[in-house]
Amino acid sequence: MTKDPKATILEILRREGPVPVYRLAKALGLSYGAIQWYIFSLEREGLVHTIKIGKRRYVALKTSDWFANVKVADVMEEFLLTLSTFGVKPDMTLREAIEVLEKKAPHIAELLRKLVEKT
Repeated sequence: MTKDPKATILEILRREGPVPVYRLAKALGLSYGAIQWYIFSLEREGLVHTIKIGKRRYVALKTSDWFANVKVADVMEEFLLTLSTFGVKPDMTLREAIEVLEKKAPHIAELLRKLVEKT
């Protein structure tokens, strides 16, 4: 007898914490659409919730602490992609990047300034 996919999803989330949707699909050998349907069902039952970080959608148990489980590398990877959409290149100096961002995304330019402020 095949195990219920919803039960398997809950087991994975208990064991690993928040997981990207695509990893659940891969782990269960199901399509992305099928996994989304099961996740939606679990959300309606009040067992899980989802959050989008950059382009990735994560699933976690309602009791999960996102900040204790989501990896900095995942968030930073998405942040770097966002910077590149505004014209920031990896080889730019911080000053050059801020100048580009001041024109296209002043809120991100301000964030970078605050990150490197001397205290």
